[in-house]
Amino acid sequence: MKLGIMGGTFDPIHLGHLHVARAAIREAALNSVLFLPDGDPPHKDPLTPAALRYEMVRLAIAQDPAFWVSDMEILRKGRTYTVDTLLALKQQAPERELVYLIGSDTLFLFPTWRTAEKVARLCSMLVVMRQGDEEERVRAEQAILKDSHGLDSRLLHTRGLPISSSQVRQAVRQGQDLSGLVSPEVAAFIGRKGLYSF
Repeated sequence: MKLGIMGGTFDPIHLGHLHVARAAIREAALNSVLFLPDGDPPHKDPLTPAALRYEMVRLAIAQDPAFWVSDMEILRKGRTYTVDTLLALKQQAPERELVYLIGSDTLFLFPTWRTAEKVARLCSMLVVMRQGDEEERVRAEQAILKDSHGLDSRLLHTRGLPISSSQVRQAVRQGQDLSGLVSPEVAAFIGRKGLYSF
């Protein structure tokens, strides 16, 4: 049993997130992908309350039986760290193989993660190339992290879509159509709740 894990603020979740999750299932033979909206992440400060971000994820993945969402990071008090989440998931199902999905930009930040070596023991990583990152440099970093932290990682062949949450928020502020950026359900929810309009 191989579980893919995609964490993030999802402020909002967009089609790029879903594109990467589907590619990960295909390329890494994952059984499913768990989406984990952040509660109080150390590297970002979400604009939108966690409950609304969680609901957007739930709406975005509702049609795909291989995707599921958990509020475990939202419910955890204080800062949310990946190592705590991985330990909790291992406790739930010790035999399950955990594969964490990250962008190539995040790979370079891995040594700054809390107890990075412990994270490397608990999971492997699937890395998606971000716009502007050079594959040769990313592969070199993968080798460095294998030596320094014991991190097993592989590069996803599928490239990420040129979509970001900040781009979606800007489109909302400018009154643009969100087709091609987020799912119709998420677009409707954003409109209903008046999110990102100021």
